[in-house]
Amino acid sequence: MAKLVQSLTKLELLNRASQFIFSTGLNDGTSELCRINMKYGLAQMHLIQEKYGFEPNAIFISTPDETISRNSFRWNSGFGYGGKIVWGTGKEKIIFLNTKPNQCGILVGGLNKIIDPLTIIKRINETKENEIYHNDILLDWDYGISNHFISLFKTKYLSDIEFPPYIFLIHGSAPELRGDKYGMGIYIDKSKNLKNVALKESTILGDQYILLNKEADRYLELNNKALDFSRDKREIIAKQLFKDEYKIICNQHHQFLNNLNTIYLGSSCTNIESRAVESNIFPIVLRSDLPAYLFEGKKNLSITTIKNQDFIERAEKFNVLDKLQNANILPHGAGYSFPDIKKVLDVIEYKNQRYFVLSCDHNIKKIIREPNNVQFEYRGRDIILKTLQLDLGGIIAKLNPIFSLKL
Repeated sequence: MAKLVQSLTKLELLNRASQFIFSTGLNDGTSELCRINMKYGLAQMHLIQEKYGFEPNAIFISTPDETISRNSFRWNSGFGYGGKIVWGTGKEKIIFLNTKPNQCGILVGGLNKIIDPLTIIKRINETKENEIYHNDILLDWDYGISNHFISLFKTKYLSDIEFPPYIFLIHGSAPELRGDKYGMGIYIDKSKNLKNVALKESTILGDQYILLNKEADRYLELNNKALDFSRDKREIIAKQLFKDEYKIICNQHHQFLNNLNTIYLGSSCTNIESRAVESNIFPIVLRSDLPAYLFEGKKNLSITTIKNQDFIERAEKFNVLDKLQNANILPHGAGYSFPDIKKVLDVIEYKNQRYFVLSCDHNIKKIIREPNNVQFEYRGRDIILKTLQLDLGGIIAKLNPIFSLKL
């Protein structure tokens, strides 16, 4: 008879959780750091699932851009980035709020001629000076923070699909809805209204906030409204900046709850039946000095890929093969990278904090708690090559950079 998760030691819990991580990352130091931290989040989820009568089988399926989360709350809760967490069938009424869905996405628009940067800068400033509302919500300009941006490219055709000669990308989310200004917010660490209805679950590995039953349904509905708002917001901004001179190619999310038991964390969803997915065209954006790409998504992972990645034995053991076959994942970017970090040597735990001991260049050890203050860069074309190798999708256009704006 299998040993109850609740009866396992901390080390046993972490070792067990590591078996529920199905990584397709580049296996560099940053992706290893992601996986080490994910063990803590999954182990907490397993304990809570079992407590409430659910099968303790939450899994993380990563994309090739598997990386860290620079959000301190999410990271300290035991979650990385670049992939998909699944903790049920999609209908089990439990949501883990520490994952922090934020409805971030990228709008891809087409242009028949280049618009010079000064014109866009002027229009950006005009837009920021005016108060623009959508559904009685004042739009918050978030296209100059974090990795949010507006970029322009020249199209190189790699398929029979006809695209305009120039393409722009708008990357942004919905910070307006994270707190309580417009009712219950979507971020557990910013919304008092959300925290008031959430259940705080303390485990030997850390604290998680969850929602059950009707509150879980209510939150999923809130997530869906935020998805629609975030998508509309990117279209409103595109209209402000490019007037009637553009057409929308796609407007895809890559960070959202897909159902009660699935969150995409920095990963596009290639299941076109999802309400969050507009079409089967998805952008993958690397660094500003490298081309971006448009992909057609595929149903994935294939059995061949699952076998080649040595996932099959664990997937059958824990009865999660169907979750892998319906992963439907595609990276949306290159992922943060710490090129000086070679390996994770150890994790020091003290007063409910984790300190990661890292092996770096020149045999130097670096010890960090949160990666958000560590100098980083973005990966390159290796992400595209790994995506093709895993048959997650196919390239339909290459976008050669002209300029990128962060204001």
